[in-house]
Amino acid sequence: MAVDLLIPALCNAALTIILYIIEKKTPFNKVNYRLRQAIIGLLFGALAAFSTEHGVDIDGAVMNVRDASPLCAGLIFGTPAGIISGVIGGAYRWLAVMWGTGEYTRLACSLSTAIAGCFAALLRKFMFDDKKPSWIYGLGIGMICEVFHMLMIFVTNMNDTSRAFMFVQRCTIPMVLANGIAVALAVLAVSLIGREKIKLHKEQKQISQTFQFWLFVCIIIAYAATSTFTYILQTGMSQKETEAVVNTNLDDVHQDITDASDKNLLGITRSIKEEYISNREPNTETLRRLCDRFGVAGINIVDSRGIITDSTLPEFVGYDMSSGEQSAEFLVLLSDCEEYVQKYQPLSIDSSISRKYAGVRLPGGGFIQVGYDSEQFQRDIDSQVIDATKNRHIGNSGFVAICDESFNIVIDRSDYAGKNLNTIGIYLDTAAMPEKTVFEAKINDKPFYCAYTSAEGYYIIGAIPKSEAMFMRNVSIYVSLFMEILIFAALFILIYFLIKRVIIDNLRKINGTLSQITDGNLNVTVDVRTNEEFASLSDDINHTVSTLKCYIAEAAARIDKELEFAKQIQYSALPSVFPPYPNRRDFDIYARMFTAKEVGGDFYDFYMLNESTLAFLIADVSGKGIPAAMFMMRAKTIIKDMAESGTEISEIFTKANKKLCENNDAGMFVTAWLGILDLKTGILKFVNAGHNPPLIRRSDGEFEYLKARSGMVLAGMEGIKYRTNELQLMPGDKIFLYTDGVTEATDKDNKLYGEQRLQKLVNANISAGVKGLCEAVKADVDAFVGDAPQFDDITMLSTELKYIRSETKITVIADDESMFHVMNFAQSLTEKLSVVPKIAGKVNIAIDEIYSNIVRYSGANIVSVSYNIEGGRLNMTFEDDGIPYNPLEAEEPDVTLSAEEREIGGLGIFMVRKMTESMEYTYEDNKNILRLAIVLK
Repeated sequence: MAVDLLIPALCNAALTIILYIIEKKTPFNKVNYRLRQAIIGLLFGALAAFSTEHGVDIDGAVMNVRDASPLCAGLIFGTPAGIISGVIGGAYRWLAVMWGTGEYTRLACSLSTAIAGCFAALLRKFMFDDKKPSWIYGLGIGMICEVFHMLMIFVTNMNDTSRAFMFVQRCTIPMVLANGIAVALAVLAVSLIGREKIKLHKEQKQISQTFQFWLFVCIIIAYAATSTFTYILQTGMSQKETEAVVNTNLDDVHQDITDASDKNLLGITRSIKEEYISNREPNTETLRRLCDRFGVAGINIVDSRGIITDSTLPEFVGYDMSSGEQSAEFLVLLSDCEEYVQKYQPLSIDSSISRKYAGVRLPGGGFIQVGYDSEQFQRDIDSQVIDATKNRHIGNSGFVAICDESFNIVIDRSDYAGKNLNTIGIYLDTAAMPEKTVFEAKINDKPFYCAYTSAEGYYIIGAIPKSEAMFMRNVSIYVSLFMEILIFAALFILIYFLIKRVIIDNLRKINGTLSQITDGNLNVTVDVRTNEEFASLSDDINHTVSTLKCYIAEAAARIDKELEFAKQIQYSALPSVFPPYPNRRDFDIYARMFTAKEVGGDFYDFYMLNESTLAFLIADVSGKGIPAAMFMMRAKTIIKDMAESGTEISEIFTKANKKLCENNDAGMFVTAWLGILDLKTGILKFVNAGHNPPLIRRSDGEFEYLKARSGMVLAGMEGIKYRTNELQLMPGDKIFLYTDGVTEATDKDNKLYGEQRLQKLVNANISAGVKGLCEAVKADVDAFVGDAPQFDDITMLSTELKYIRSETKITVIADDESMFHVMNFAQSLTEKLSVVPKIAGKVNIAIDEIYSNIVRYSGANIVSVSYNIEGGRLNMTFEDDGIPYNPLEAEEPDVTLSAEEREIGGLGIFMVRKMTESMEYTYEDNKNILRLAIVLK
């Protein structure tokens, strides 16, 4: 096998050397590039076809080094050559079935070869800058391509996993090693011919080399860890599944044997009972004759007191059945039970004797009890046991065996019938080995998983070949390992490519400029602006150089003084008096900010846009200190100006983003969350610019994170448009806003406070007011952080909607505290109507009585009261989400009776009905709706 793979591998290296020399030393290198690549691609494609025909055949699959040819063409000679040779090699493999090459792996092999050529071409162009790689990369690329090849065999043969696994199991190691070595050998050969320096001794490494090495080490460690975990997990799962399958079969056979035993013994007991009661003068001699005739171990006659009055065994006469745990089970026959069968077990009288008993109730009271030993039982039902197990198997080639107490197999199976368990390789130690415990055994030198259980004097053995039990584990492990290799390889390539292109090349440019600065030339500037980070780095370096030209001591003193002023200015710009609107009772709001430094980048804000609209905001500027504070003030001012101008909420952020992007050379950005609440309707419109999701609590629930798609951070990119989200709030709903200084607060062990802990904390303080909620969160964060320093600003804002009120409708929480708001609404209604005191009284009584009934009896959470005036009538509607209840169906109280004689309840609704022109009740959309009309005269 090794020779058959070695010859094509050496041919691959030889062709590589020849073409390399021709291209370097002859006029061939002056031929048109495309033509030259086509010729090289054709030659390596032909070599791939040669490798297809000179491989090792394994039941239709050919083990070969075909993929090494397009890999060498693409990695060593060029992108077009790799693609051409891969396509030729794949097409030849597809057609080769016509002259005898295996059909089974046709699709997998053809695709893998074509993809190998394309893969090599892409690597050369984008990763190796159109240069050939080192031999170690060649080895790794060759091995990775063959891993992909093996995975394709699985993917293209999903309907025949067993056969596909057989091919993969036999081909993986030889083909992975052979193709990897073939590619590495070719690359190493041309390196030696080209007199390239192969580094074998320690030298100063470049950053790319250090990165490659440690990235490779990390990936190897990650691969080893995930592979080990996968192996352990899959092994455990397979063992558990095997144990379940074996024990299920044992339980089925156990039940079959028990059922056969119960049926047989009950039949014998019934027959003995009939003959016993048919005897005119039954006695002990009668019992003995019956005992001998039916071949049982003993017969007992038990009277209605539970005492054995007669028995074939004299020592049992006079025995009280209630005195033993085993015998007491039969006392059910003295009540309402006609028959009872007991399992095979030791006797209460003598534990050295195991016996199975059945009892049948006697007509005159008491019962007859018949028992037999395991020998008698086995003699009677051996045929049933054999029938229950002879056609039973576990999996494809496992089996179930039945043994007597001497471990002799009694089932009718040609392989093992009549043999002792020890002779076939199963050594059963029932004293040390619990029942249904899976253990390994070698049956005829083949490893099996086995388990046993006992039933009625038999031992039931279940066995399944270990190879069959572990088949799916092995398949899963192979597929998992292949996928992990490919994923880690892809990550390595991607990360290396990105680091090289994005970081290393730009670092070299920056280092070149820095070398001039360190030499004393402070007039040069760093100008690397391929992306925002390097632009920011360039600006930072340039700023640093500029700062070095100033007087450091004087600058430090000035900065200290300015920081103190900045802190005062920043805090004075935030609302700090609470409650901010003492005359407003329809909402409550509270906010606090705790900066990590003298000044910070967090901020909050809230303001009334008009009499019925509240705007509230929380935001977090990237970074800390003065730059963040200055950017914060700018962002706060822009957003507030936009909001107070009446701009639509999504446009506020869209326009603010545009302004903040202007002259933002520092690359700072803001995460922000803005909400505008209509206090007349409870509709909250909000927009999120990359900020943490707020916590919202409905009046009848717990705090949950508000799930809504977030937009881009402000000042992150020009041209961003933001989307308005809308939410219906109800009275009692509460919103808690925060910055990431809360959830990302860390303790001394660098553990994060986290969103889960925050949610748990606010739910633990669910009844707290908005101020108490913020204070509880800050106290818990402080307790969590302990002595660790605060590294980020902490800002919180909480608001609660108390009630919703418009000109004609009020919505409140259904509790006694809301009565004030409802009656205030009623007073404003009567004042608006300018009605006489009599009508005003009717209105007030109607609202008072109906609202009180809803609060006390409906179990509602939300109640709304609304009205309209039409045709000289005041039409009022009461809606609640309580249990369905029609107050109009209640029996009217007898008002002719005195207060002491009249039943409690119903008087309020009675009064309202008398004062109104009409009342109507409906139940719609899970709401009780009561409508009434009062004539305004």
